[in-house]
Amino acid sequence: MKSGRSTALLALLCTLPWAPAGAQSPNFPSRAVEVIVPYAAGGAVDAMARAFAAEAARDTSQPWVVGTREGAGGVVGFAYLSRANPDGYTVAFSPASPMTNSPFLNAKMPFRNSQVEPVCQVFENVFAIAVPKNSPIRSFAELADAARARPGGLSYGHAGLGSVPHLSMAAVERSLGLRFNAVAYRGDAPLLNDALAGTVDFSAAAIASLAGKNLRVLAVLSDRRHPAYPEVPAIPELGGPAITPGLNGLFVPSGTPAPVIARLERLCEQVAGSAGFVGSARMLSQVPRYLGASAFKARIEETYRANAALVPELKIEKN
Repeated sequence: MKSGRSTALLALLCTLPWAPAGAQSPNFPSRAVEVIVPYAAGGAVDAMARAFAAEAARDTSQPWVVGTREGAGGVVGFAYLSRANPDGYTVAFSPASPMTNSPFLNAKMPFRNSQVEPVCQVFENVFAIAVPKNSPIRSFAELADAARARPGGLSYGHAGLGSVPHLSMAAVERSLGLRFNAVAYRGDAPLLNDALAGTVDFSAAAIASLAGKNLRVLAVLSDRRHPAYPEVPAIPELGGPAITPGLNGLFVPSGTPAPVIARLERLCEQVAGSAGFVGSARMLSQVPRYLGASAFKARIEETYRANAALVPELKIEKN
């Protein structure tokens, strides 16, 4: 009898729903999700995060609460994320720069890349080379010719040492044998003011910052053309290297259960293709582009390796 009861109990248990240790309910999320933006409120990343959060809240019927934890080029926010409870209820919406660029610029990183798990890419922040409309330089070929005639004689502004546009231009210089005079600014607004005033010869700024400016775009710093400037070639079309734009997506603390990551990954795909998110991206001159976790991680690792080869040549003093 005892053996029969044991067999019956085992059969009953096998019919019950179960989950591996550490896995979350299939109803995740069942409460509010904290969305960390590691950059200033009101900027492009913050605006895209809020567009993402609005769609995610609609799809999950739970609040997605966006808050900024800015500082050190995104490092402060990622350090906070790395220490958060790995349950999926704290995520970062950010460029991958704290993982791909910051390790080469900071003497002491407050987190390791292994402590952060990329979940998905949802959009690309693309940069471009632009000159004032009254500049005598009318194409990238003319810009390159002028640089070869006066190595180091042409100046350009970028949004900070080790930023995506700075490293993109360094890759262009190395690939094409050019030399420019790079001038670092604290963001696109001051550098574009100086570019329009003629203080620098050209700018390497986010396309999202160029709208309404009296500028001529010469080339797109990406592997493909930008929908806002379909007539402007991407750098590879001009003989330059394949440039990686700003890779923006969702990140969680390492140790987050696989079922939760899979749920967030599916949610990213839904949001990235939604009319609301795509419309917001279009207004902000951003490019929606979904990549799942494995493809996103591979792209981050590729960018990290490229920067590891490039940054030492620039002799940037670490903070």
